Amino acid sequence: MAGFVIRRFVGLVLTLWAAATLTFVAVRLVPGDPVAAALSDTNAAPDVIARRRAALGLDQPPPVQYARFLGGLLRGDLGVTWYGGEPVTLAIRQQLPATLALATSAMGVAVILGFGMGGLSAAFRGRLPGTVTSALAGVSLATPVIISGPLLIYLFAIRLDWLPATGQGRLDNLILPALVLGISAAGGIARVVDAGLQEALAQPFATTARAKGLTPRKVLNRHALPVALMPVLTVIALQFGFLLGGAVVTESLFARQGIGRLLVDAVLRKDLPLVQGVVLLSAFVYSGLNFLTDLAHAWLDPRVGAELVEA
Repeated sequence: MAGFVIRRFVGLVLTLWAAATLTFVAVRLVPGDPVAAALSDTNAAPDVIARRRAALGLDQPPPVQYARFLGGLLRGDLGVTWYGGEPVTLAIRQQLPATLALATSAMGVAVILGFGMGGLSAAFRGRLPGTVTSALAGVSLATPVIISGPLLIYLFAIRLDWLPATGQGRLDNLILPALVLGISAAGGIARVVDAGLQEALAQPFATTARAKGLTPRKVLNRHALPVALMPVLTVIALQFGFLLGGAVVTESLFARQGIGRLLVDAVLRKDLPLVQGVVLLSAFVYSGLNFLTDLAHAWLDPRVGAELVEA
């Protein structure tokens, strides 16, 4: 087990290094001068721009800039934003609570709807409830947020006047964006739950349980669901990592602050340290959630845990 943890930790470090390196290279391939873009509103003279570039170290060769960048990461220093001059960690920390609230609420909606639709589809395979829930899962998968968002705004905010269309700070401001994101993520969870339950119900242990006289519901809940849960955890972790990385379209559509809008503004302003900080946050979240998912697999399935102990 210790070897597994060490390997996963090394993989986490390599993933973060690769994400940092690719981001460092990519943002510097964008055409234009980021310092000139940041000072465009001030009509700064060329000598002022040159001094600013020197102060930020952009007059140094790329290998020197890269070494300074990695050195800052090792110290936990992501630098300062070029547009506002505040620490990158502070800018991210200010926006993270809004994204965390949205991502957590949306995943709650997605898990409830996903397990509900997937369970009904598996339990009523070939009958009307199963057909309907399977179709709803397909609609959820096929409908992007850019379409479902305006539809829900029109229905609940304009026609019914039940919820506010935009804004943040109150619970009712969170309901619509959480529904939009949750419905979008629920389809994938439902399909994995359905496929996992179908595969588990076809296994010999499920046949034995039915032969012992257990009802279909007990076979489904007690025996099939724990086995089908493992691949679902991976999907949930990936979806949650995506949401924590910033729901760009949803935050823009509902005029909410968050990591997604922070990243968009940073890209438009060519604020390279802020772009790098948000990308590294997303990479860390994905890697950390994958690590926790592997531990959950080992806990849920004794066969996986035994393999890890032997390794």
